[in-house]
Amino acid sequence: MRTLLATYEYPPDLGGVAAYLGGLFASIGDIRVARFRLPAFPLGWLAHLPKLFLAARDADLVFVSHVLPLGTAAMLLGKPYVVIVHGLDLRSAAAHPRKRRLAGRVLKGAKLVVANSKATARELEAFGMDPDSALVLTPAVDAGLAAEASAPASDGKKVVLAVGRLVPRKGFDRLIRLLPELRAACGDVALVIAGAGPEEGRLRKEAVLSGVAAHVEFVIAPDRSALAALYRSAHVFALPARASKDDLEGFGIVLLEAALFGLPVVASRVGGIPEAVAEGETGLLADPDAESELFEALKRLLSDPEAARRMGEAGRARVLRDFRWEDRARMLMARLA
Repeated sequence: MRTLLATYEYPPDLGGVAAYLGGLFASIGDIRVARFRLPAFPLGWLAHLPKLFLAARDADLVFVSHVLPLGTAAMLLGKPYVVIVHGLDLRSAAAHPRKRRLAGRVLKGAKLVVANSKATARELEAFGMDPDSALVLTPAVDAGLAAEASAPASDGKKVVLAVGRLVPRKGFDRLIRLLPELRAACGDVALVIAGAGPEEGRLRKEAVLSGVAAHVEFVIAPDRSALAALYRSAHVFALPARASKDDLEGFGIVLLEAALFGLPVVASRVGGIPEAVAEGETGLLADPDAESELFEALKRLLSDPEAARRMGEAGRARVLRDFRWEDRARMLMARLA
């Protein structure tokens, strides 16, 4: 079967969506990728149509990432298509009546809808669809990432690592505000924030205002090797995501990457995160609206190295066993057979 993937994000792009698509389709193998630029103005996606028609002329099946607007273009092709949804794309479409109706048509016309978590699949109810009709393929992990960095020299610091887009939903500002208390309770704790995004300036100011600028390091848009080195040097991984009616933490592939390096995880009990973290076994989850719970979870793992080690080892064993891209690829192709 000749297949085409139409997408805005794909490696070497950084970010969870690019990593998800790259891992999944590299495991499938024989597929062509057509990359598009996000439209800069309303109806700008119409300019995608000629390129998509040309790219798909010999395809038997078209995959599109995100329901709008590429899903609309795929629907107009007249070929069988599969829509891959990630969470934010569904929330954004559901918030506007016109987009919700259009997205509903795109989703219902698809041969298959693939969701990156059960939490994302539940978002399909807003479009009149049964969540169970979707194929849930959670992200998996590239086991080779762990070979990218050697063990760092220890300087005695306890490092909390946060990786992701620098946007309010990720909650990285909470980690900065809690850092003075964590240092008072747990000793020499440092925070490393890795990623890129519009919140960088505000987060840097927050570190200054909180009096911990000397203990917060920002690593902007790290490449694969640099990211591996950060995971290798950390003691605890944190993703204190906020609950949002306009956005959704569909899964959090960075949680699997952290587990691959044997890091225990502290994260919010929101979106697809509970599917990525086995609560009490590979990490601790906190109420997304309770910074006190986040503090206690971080304090526990920073103060109890043995508990942190056990959770980290359990997390690594779990991702190597249950989160493999080749398994995801087999599930997808079996459903399409």
